[in-house]
Amino acid sequence: MTFKGKIRGAAGFTLIESMIAMLFLAYIVGQLGLVFVYASRNTNLSQRTTRANQLADEAVEKSRNTAYNNLQLENAALAEACTVTGTVATCTSTIDGRFTRVRTVSPLPAGTVLISSNQSDVDVVVSFTDARGNPQTVRVASVVTRY
Repeated sequence: MTFKGKIRGAAGFTLIESMIAMLFLAYIVGQLGLVFVYASRNTNLSQRTTRANQLADEAVEKSRNTAYNNLQLENAALAEACTVTGTVATCTSTIDGRFTRVRTVSPLPAGTVLISSNQSDVDVVVSFTDARGNPQTVRVASVVTRY
């Protein structure tokens, strides 16, 4: 028996069609890999930002629970080192080797009267670096009043 029909009529793919399909799949897999890398970076940044917010909130809450006359002193619970310049105290601590927390206690600016003249501004800035090494900061501020 001899075949008189075309061989091309048989089902299947040519080598070129298979190579194009493989290149297309490789491109898609590469793009998915990039999505995972970006998602991982964003998750890491989100985790660090959340931790920085927690540290800033902790410092503000401990300041609110500190006697008004002691606001500008070192807070042992926050493991701080403070320096006082005039009426402004700046207290610094390092947490987990990755976060730097700076708590600044100062009188409210002139002309700002909320309840009484016995008020201080507590400003907390937590700094850290993201996965790419870019500096990031989180800031929380509050007013503490003497009663």
